[in-house]
Amino acid sequence: MSIKRLCTAIVAAASVALLTAPQFARGEEKVLRTVCAFPKTNPLCQSFIRFVDKANKAGKGLFRINYIGGPEITKPREQPNAMRNGLFEMMYGPGPYYLGLLPEIDFIHYTNPEEARASGVFGMVRDVMKQKMDARFMGWFDSGLGLYLYTVKAPKRTASGGIDLTGMKMRSSPAYRDFIKRLGGTPVVMATGEVYTALERGTIDGMGIGLTEVLDHRLERFIKYRIEPPMTYTGLFMIMNQKVYDGLPKKTQDLLDKLSVEWEKESRQYWKIAQDQQKEKLAAAGLKTVALPDAAAAEFVRTFRKDPMTRMEKNKNVKIDLEKLKKLVRYE
Repeated sequence: MSIKRLCTAIVAAASVALLTAPQFARGEEKVLRTVCAFPKTNPLCQSFIRFVDKANKAGKGLFRINYIGGPEITKPREQPNAMRNGLFEMMYGPGPYYLGLLPEIDFIHYTNPEEARASGVFGMVRDVMKQKMDARFMGWFDSGLGLYLYTVKAPKRTASGGIDLTGMKMRSSPAYRDFIKRLGGTPVVMATGEVYTALERGTIDGMGIGLTEVLDHRLERFIKYRIEPPMTYTGLFMIMNQKVYDGLPKKTQDLLDKLSVEWEKESRQYWKIAQDQQKEKLAAAGLKTVALPDAAAAEFVRTFRKDPMTRMEKNKNVKIDLEKLKKLVRYE
């Protein structure tokens, strides 16, 4: 090959290399595609989009999070595997949706984001998530939102003032199916999007569901009673493909981690105010509150909290140190 042809080939190869190089290697923003487990109009998804907007302003020049959609992209419970396979890089939604992949998610019923980070529990869960899902636990967003029981008719009461769900079919998720059984009810596991039709047809007598989802799905048309206190609180996570995270520059990693911690605090504070406003709207719509007496309320919560730890103790796939976990959280 002549010197002229050799030089031409080298220049051409260099041009191709420049065109195909990763964006962040060229000093450009790294695009991170993300999805939400809920439709865009859902209040929780709207909260996540506010995080995306804030993060993109802070990360300009380093990264840009591109929200590409919700359940229409991939069904919520299939999103972790889709992320692992490269369909997108990040996702936000309920941790209990992938309880089968990561039974250690049940830790959420015994702590909150700030405590979990300070105690080291967050790091413990992050380690097993990396091992089992090839995902990085970035943040526990929108916490402090109550998960409540709602009924169409006034629930029966026990002699001590508690709730008796005997004879009632209650919408459930795997996270609180056992709890409904303990109260005498029959759990019916179904997606949130199916609840409206189930109530309309009378196939369920009530449900366990997040406070924000009642108004979002117009369920106040059917349900008339809300049990107070909440049985537990939401576990909404932002997670990221571990390999993608590992491939980011250290500066970008640090900024994403910092923004995630900040949003944990900001979103928790936001919902402290917003959920009180939502309770007022539900009351105005005719929803009555069944407030349990102090002793019965404490027993109600204790009854719920028996099952998550029991599930983890019985599950051979749990890799977290449960004895250590019990010492670090409000277990008893």
